[in-house]
Amino acid sequence: MKSTLALLGLLAISPACIVTKSVVYDVDPEQSAQAFEALKSLAGKWHGTSTAGSQQFPVDVTYEVVSGGTVVMERMFPSSEHEMISMYHRDGGKLLMTHYCSQGNQPRMEMLFTKPAYDPASHHEQWIVFKFRDATNPSSPKELVMHDMRLCLIDKDHLESSWTAFVDAKSDHTANFTFQRVP
Repeated sequence: MKSTLALLGLLAISPACIVTKSVVYDVDPEQSAQAFEALKSLAGKWHGTSTAGSQQFPVDVTYEVVSGGTVVMERMFPSSEHEMISMYHRDGGKLLMTHYCSQGNQPRMEMLFTKPAYDPASHHEQWIVFKFRDATNPSSPKELVMHDMRLCLIDKDHLESSWTAFVDAKSDHTANFTFQRVP
């Protein structure tokens, strides 16, 4: 039963991506740099729950700083057949994310904004919001594409994320995740 619930939740968030018009956002390079530092601070293992519709199931995610500190790798559902990886990196003054879906599609998103500015000494939530830019290995327009992603760094040990899927260029659903750092 647990694996059936997990699969249902995964199907709700697993995108089959499509190509749409590429979008470029104008973000302050300093904000992008600060947001990337915030992402680096997530390095480690996290455990939590995902809510997709009325279903809730456990989920793990890991963050690792790789490639000489120039990339943050997020691994969701690690070591499972539904494993998905997102890579966060700077591109000049921008912060980009590529999501490698378990279905073989790759939506790319660009940081739209961060609020407030990242301050590791602060005890305030940090929001980092990404919007769809384009995708590789497109499928049909009637299939899901991850379009928006929001991270909320609540504190050094608590994290939330939301992934919004679009179908036929319209919002279809949002999967919400709540994580706690594994000591």
